[in-house]
Amino acid sequence: MVSNGQRALWTFLIYALVGPFFAALALAAIIALTGAFGISSVLPVEPPALGEAAIGSYVWSTLPAVLTAAILAAVVWRTGGLSWLVAAAVAVIAFALAGLILPIGLDQARTALAILAGLVSLAVRQTLIQANIIPDR
Repeated sequence: MVSNGQRALWTFLIYALVGPFFAALALAAIIALTGAFGISSVLPVEPPALGEAAIGSYVWSTLPAVLTAAILAAVVWRTGGLSWLVAAAVAVIAFALAGLILPIGLDQARTALAILAGLVSLAVRQTLIQANIIPDR
């Protein structure tokens, strides 16, 4: 039987380590697809090179990922699970807090990136469910 403490530890580790990877992968996919289909005008700013954007987003997203991981680990420790709404909301709030602490440089894209942070959090939550770390609620 897995205890809530073990679930919380794995939740923290996976959110802190896999979250930035998923964020970088999602941003790189968005930039690549808009470039491939010739619709880069839908992006709020001119995107940098693909590799530069992916590495930059991985490095920058570590702070919101760790904030999200700490809060959600506490939720999992207390309740043993995690709803999709809590996962998304905490990630968006952590992104906003990180945006206050660290300069993001993309003020026009801040809202879109916050939504992306919520979607990445849902992907990490689904990873935890698929690994049988937390139950599907």
